[in-house]
Amino acid sequence: MKPMFRIAKREVGLLLNSKTLFVFAVILPFVSFLFFSSLLKVGVARNLPIAVIDLDNSAISRNVISQLDATPELQISHTLINQQEGESLIRQGEIYGLVTIQKDFEADLKNGKQVTILNQYNNNVLLPGGLEFKAFSKVIGTISAQIYIQKQLVKGVSFQQAVINYQPVSLENHVLSNPYTNYSYYLNSGFLAYFFQIIIILTTIYCFGSDLKYIKGNQLLRISNGKLSPILLGKILPYTIWFFFVGLIMYYTMFVWQDFPLNGSKIALLIGLILLIISSQCFGLLFLSLSNSFREALTIGSGFAAISLSFSGITFPIFSMPLVLKWISQIFPFTHFFKLFMEQSQQGFPVYYSFKTIIVLMLLCALPIIFFWKKLTKLFIKGEFNHRI
Repeated sequence: MKPMFRIAKREVGLLLNSKTLFVFAVILPFVSFLFFSSLLKVGVARNLPIAVIDLDNSAISRNVISQLDATPELQISHTLINQQEGESLIRQGEIYGLVTIQKDFEADLKNGKQVTILNQYNNNVLLPGGLEFKAFSKVIGTISAQIYIQKQLVKGVSFQQAVINYQPVSLENHVLSNPYTNYSYYLNSGFLAYFFQIIIILTTIYCFGSDLKYIKGNQLLRISNGKLSPILLGKILPYTIWFFFVGLIMYYTMFVWQDFPLNGSKIALLIGLILLIISSQCFGLLFLSLSNSFREALTIGSGFAAISLSFSGITFPIFSMPLVLKWISQIFPFTHFFKLFMEQSQQGFPVYYSFKTIIVLMLLCALPIIFFWKKLTKLFIKGEFNHRI
């Protein structure tokens, strides 16, 4: 045990004296927590700017405009008279939608004709484009119902019957998780843990790779009496403890500071956090053992960590991926951690539903060790990388 503690003490000293390592392990986690917590602090998009063109200028057209402006998602920022100007503002990104009410809108409605309100929006930006379309559809649906029911009342139909005539099939939606459509609950959960994983992988590669870059592998082997395990435990344990503490702060920013829903098991979330840290460290060591240089190890590690977001299901659902990509997504610890996190925080699944995910995370901690042990041992015996770049 003495060699391990001696190496651990040495590593703590290196952490406090190395500016690069200190920034990686200590500064960056809290900067990322602060950044993403501030970026999506509101959680729900509000007051998206849109423009309107009212060619009718009637009581009903003004009512349509006022109802659009009254929705929490939309804010009428421009009142225009020119269609080309509105389309230009959409292309420039100054507005997210352009609503045009045609001439004789009120007169055609009173004569029983079907009228059209033109809605143009930019769906290249999926979130605001989707919200604009949803809010517009809701307002137009409400106004259409009001007009229809009013006509039915004039004919002597009861209000209840008029409502049934307009919508014979009613909708009853039950949102099982995130009923507030708070994007912070979903996106921040992923982004905070995603950057946390990147920091762990790169810190692990840096703390081991710097010794090999400066030909100190043999020195560590002498301290550990020629054994790899005291080196691994001594160098990695201080960071494991530190990152667990940082992870608890990450959870605090989510569940206390930002009031994320927590409907499942706290123990399962803590287990998931520990397994994410250990598996990320093990993958960092795997990339180190496969690399010919310090720079190559950092490149492979950062690339692996970066693409893990695409395979986690945050940006695109895993079940819709091609079969090959579905299998590839399973090698990323972040994929399983995020699944476990969502199950236990927002969806409130019983813990036994997450047992499979926990077991997979455990395997992703063990399998890299099997692959890197011999290669890393040879690397430390040599004392340096094949290439000093």
